[in-house]
Amino acid sequence: MKTFLLTILCSSIMFLSQAQQSKVRSPGLQDSLLLKDYRPQSIFSTPQTVVLKAKYPVVDMHMHAPQGSNLDSIAIVILKNMDEVGIQKTILFCGTGKSFDKNVAAFGKYPERFELWCGLDLSGFDKPCFSPTAIDELARCVKLGAKGVGEISDKGRGLVQGAGILRIDDPRMDPILEKLADLKLPINFHCGDPRWMYEPMDAHNDLLFESYIFQFDHQKGMPELAELVVVLERALRKHPRTNFIACHFLNLTHDLDHLGRMLDKYRNLFVDVSARECYVAGIPRFAKEFIEKYADRIMYGTDEGYSLTMYRNTFRVWETTDEHFYAWDVSNTPWPLSGLGLSDETLKRLYRDNALQILKNR
Repeated sequence: MKTFLLTILCSSIMFLSQAQQSKVRSPGLQDSLLLKDYRPQSIFSTPQTVVLKAKYPVVDMHMHAPQGSNLDSIAIVILKNMDEVGIQKTILFCGTGKSFDKNVAAFGKYPERFELWCGLDLSGFDKPCFSPTAIDELARCVKLGAKGVGEISDKGRGLVQGAGILRIDDPRMDPILEKLADLKLPINFHCGDPRWMYEPMDAHNDLLFESYIFQFDHQKGMPELAELVVVLERALRKHPRTNFIACHFLNLTHDLDHLGRMLDKYRNLFVDVSARECYVAGIPRFAKEFIEKYADRIMYGTDEGYSLTMYRNTFRVWETTDEHFYAWDVSNTPWPLSGLGLSDETLKRLYRDNALQILKNR
């Protein structure tokens, strides 16, 4: 009996030793490949749709004025690319002051193709004369052709760096936002950043690589996205005559139900889809249902330059039902993308009709 038990014990020890040895592996790519360098390529033999031109004419509601010494030449390149992919008009965010003037000189030559939106001069927000000064500069830009305001951003540190914090719901902003309503100028507003950016940079972060680039988790006193959304809600309630376009799906792609409740509640709230195609392309069926439901409140935008491949990859997301593909010019994450295959009626609204309605109501 003792011999039998000893044999069993020895066998168990040998088995456990072999099992442990099987877990030991030689150093390999998994030990040296950096996440930022990971660029997978799909091996699936599935439909691959090439969308050279948008199915319907498009108004791009979100492009920042390019930087460069020769803006006249850049404007010609952008126009050529717009023609090739079917972009009828582009809303160009041009800043304020000299920046706005410089862009008027280059892009103001093409009023049918570019619509120039100015920024807000918020530099003196800690001074008594802040609101009148900001409104004066806004009026000057309007005389030069500004048709809207944007992109105005608060990712947590306020609308502008300076002494204290200025938020979009601050009483000092009230005269400016009311002036926008008087002038029938919409405002494109960037609220916070995607939720992943505020979460710990650890093995559980669903969007780790991109979060490392834009991380806020280590910044003391930084309000999270949910708090900033509440701030925007207060501004929406205070200024019902002012149309707010919350860019990037209001950074609520992780909780589209929340965004839907806000769209139900605030008729002066709209969203653009710019630079968030990759997020909704990770949940294509749910996202399609959401966009179809709120098809009259959502607008196309890019915010990713003006390359032909970028435009075409955005169209692929909205128009096709392709699955498991990668598009690194519209995505910073190794999530595989899938097309939403939006209906024709929704595409028309997303691409142009909603934008034209906003632009007309001024």
